[in-house]
Amino acid sequence: MASSFTFNESYGAGPTTGDTSYLNFQSNDGASGSDATTNTAANPIVIPAASYAYSYERALRGHWTGSFATITTVYFWKQSGTLSGTLKIKALKKASSPTAYQQVVTTASTIAGVGGNEANTTNDIPTATGTINPAYATAYSDYIYMQLVVPAGSASGSIGTMTYRMGWNET
Repeated sequence: MASSFTFNESYGAGPTTGDTSYLNFQSNDGASGSDATTNTAANPIVIPAASYAYSYERALRGHWTGSFATITTVYFWKQSGTLSGTLKIKALKKASSPTAYQQVVTTASTIAGVGGNEANTTNDIPTATGTINPAYATAYSDYIYMQLVVPAGSASGSIGTMTYRMGWNET
């Protein structure tokens, strides 16, 4: 038999965890929701008059169930889609010790991407496999932290849709 895969997000102090098929960037520390608009409409990120506004970080990881012996060589990448205007998404595997969950913040992330140096941050999610490699351990991968960065003067409205993938080797 083969494994079954879902993305899993964690939020809050506990944390609370849940499998999800959507990752929505929003202004609250809660679940992404089961669609692309419900929670983001209720919790929008306000465009700042100066500097930057930030979504809450999203703590994402892979979750495997089913019958399999091992999961190895896990990788994460952006398959398709673009952001509108000058918006940016930062993302990195939580590499510092410990790799356990760290409560998400709504200030400039020190985990996802370049810690606070937003003028030089690019959309640093790879579009090819192999550069964000969260390790696998007992049903879950390491966390990947992501954050939406909204510069002053950004256009309001939808930011666009992007598709992210996780790949792995399985025996």
